Amino acid sequence: MRSLKSVILFVGLIAFGTVATAQADRAATRSYSGEAVNLWKAGAYAEAAEAFKLAAEKISPKNDKARQKKAYFTYMSGRCYDLLSEHASAEQQYEKAVLLRYQEWKPEVYMQLAEMEMAQCKHKEAKENYQKYLKLDPSSELAKTRIASCDYYAESTSNPTKHLVTNVSKLNTGSFDFATVMGPRGKEMYFTSSRAGSTGANSDPITGQNYMDLWVSKIDRNGNWGQPTPMESPINSIDNEGTMAFDGRGKTMWFTRCPSVDKMNLGCEMWMAKQKGKGWAEPTKLELKDHDTTHVGHPAPSPDGKTLVFSSNMAGGFGGVDLWITTYDKRSDSWSLPVNLGEEINTAGNDLFPTWGPDGNLFYASDGLVGLGGLDIYMATRVGEDDKWENPTNLGAPMNSCRDDYHIIFTEKGKVERGYISSNRNGSKGENSQDIWDFYLPPILIDVMIIVSDQEEGYPIEGAAVKLVGSAGSSYDLVTDASGQINLGEKPDGERFVEPGETWTLEVEGIEKLYLGTNDNFTTEGVEVNTRIIRDLKVLNIEKPIRLPEVRYALGSSVLLVDTLNEDPALRINSKDSLNYLYDLLQENPNLIVELISHTDCRGSDPANLRLSKARAQSCVNYLVDEKGIPTERLIPKGLGEKRPVELREISENGDTTYTTLGCDMITKLKRTDKAKFEYYHQLNRRTECAILSFDYVPAEATEPEDGEGN
Repeated sequence: MRSLKSVILFVGLIAFGTVATAQADRAATRSYSGEAVNLWKAGAYAEAAEAFKLAAEKISPKNDKARQKKAYFTYMSGRCYDLLSEHASAEQQYEKAVLLRYQEWKPEVYMQLAEMEMAQCKHKEAKENYQKYLKLDPSSELAKTRIASCDYYAESTSNPTKHLVTNVSKLNTGSFDFATVMGPRGKEMYFTSSRAGSTGANSDPITGQNYMDLWVSKIDRNGNWGQPTPMESPINSIDNEGTMAFDGRGKTMWFTRCPSVDKMNLGCEMWMAKQKGKGWAEPTKLELKDHDTTHVGHPAPSPDGKTLVFSSNMAGGFGGVDLWITTYDKRSDSWSLPVNLGEEINTAGNDLFPTWGPDGNLFYASDGLVGLGGLDIYMATRVGEDDKWENPTNLGAPMNSCRDDYHIIFTEKGKVERGYISSNRNGSKGENSQDIWDFYLPPILIDVMIIVSDQEEGYPIEGAAVKLVGSAGSSYDLVTDASGQINLGEKPDGERFVEPGETWTLEVEGIEKLYLGTNDNFTTEGVEVNTRIIRDLKVLNIEKPIRLPEVRYALGSSVLLVDTLNEDPALRINSKDSLNYLYDLLQENPNLIVELISHTDCRGSDPANLRLSKARAQSCVNYLVDEKGIPTERLIPKGLGEKRPVELREISENGDTTYTTLGCDMITKLKRTDKAKFEYYHQLNRRTECAILSFDYVPAEATEPEDGEGN
């Protein structure tokens, strides 16, 4: 795995495990460079990498034994660079080892080469090498997971979340800066760092940097970061300290301490300290380890401080590092025997850096699940009120990257999401540094423009009363301005009028007894980007005839024209569908009584046209009564023959409106010059309109039949 696990998780945790592997390889080759191996055993990986490389260069692969020895030293050089997170150098050495056919002795070289490629976002090349390893070890679940991760990387990066992730450059250095915690009052930021100025005077032999300490930066009133300072004794010591947490009140602190004793692996430990005045009392060690060399760390206390989730490589786990849980017993003043969080959470890889999130959900980092590469951050959902979690979900890009991403905290959660993560992704301050990054999920902004205008003429209507109601309970009484508009964005308190994830209804009330009311609806379900919604509400002037869309008749006929098979879509007509517009209007306004007014063109005698127009009006009434169920008394048929030709309204390109009366003389002149327009204008005159007569209709109420009567 990555050097991150050996450097910032538990100092020496993976490093000691790899020493054993190296010793087994040495025994197999029975030939090695004493200097390189001694540097490896001492944890001086930077020097060991060069020494192994030099040892390999001095060997000529003249036979299989020499080739194996050269391949081994080349591979070990790659392992050292790997542990130093120098991925490009490690990749180069692993590739050389593969060319020397080191996979014949150690097939894992394909996996380690692929890991270095994935760490550099070379997922295509990584997938090929994972597949090569899987052919040699078909049972490898880790290889299968990594192959799936290569595919997931392409999917996630092509569909990123809306989070903005930014390097906190004012806090970061070229060293390790990670694992942030906000102070109880929200005025200080605590974090782990190996920057200059740490308590210990020596350098860590593994990282080559200063020993890690806990540091704090105060935040001023303007949100600016103050100069970080190390926490004072007794918290920081000459050893490595890091990855700390507070309880909900900020009265108790837990942190990780990794003692450094020459040639000894004492394992990392967890410590707890109580607040004392403005400082902290002498910390006490939590007795959780099952062996001196076991590592425990990364404390994640529940808000009440009675439950502690942490990371450890103790026996009984599923992989390298697992998540465990322990509870505090006040009577005995002790912590319970740790319990593994189980296979719902832990994997064959490393699972660590737990933090408690909103709603009791558990966030943690893992390299054993399908992800983008390296450590990724996952959220596991809490099961009821128990301290159990399930269904870990990858946070996706850009919260995760192809590098190591871990330790998330939230400073704000809700419509706006803010917080911090740690990562060595591209853009970090140093080539191999770990940095603090802030993330921000901006709210989805929805603006709504409501326009109320006259249906026939299109002019805006001022003073229209509009009621807007949301499915979540929001309700607003609004009035249109002089331009007939209502513009909704941000309210005075900073909230938004319209939020995502709701269904909204609009109702326009009747306006000064001149216009019918109307209603509308829209939804913001599934809205994921800033959106402007425009709802154009047309209202009917009750003092003018209402033009019914496309209610037409053939020449000399009163039958509703239905021509849905015309080759020209623009000429297709379904008069019954058009009458459904009136049906909807009557349904929405149950007190309306309307007059259906039909017309003819000017061909034929006046008496014949008058009879025909009355028959056309009656055809409309019959449809609405017989097929749609509208009471007869709400519909009054009327025929006007050819007396009232259409007044054709046209709007020019420059926005000017003109009106042309389609009188008989004007149309007749077109018979020879424009036959199509001649027929079209006559067709426009063969129409039915609607006029509102009153609002006096009272729907008959259902009554219970008297005894003895039928139903």
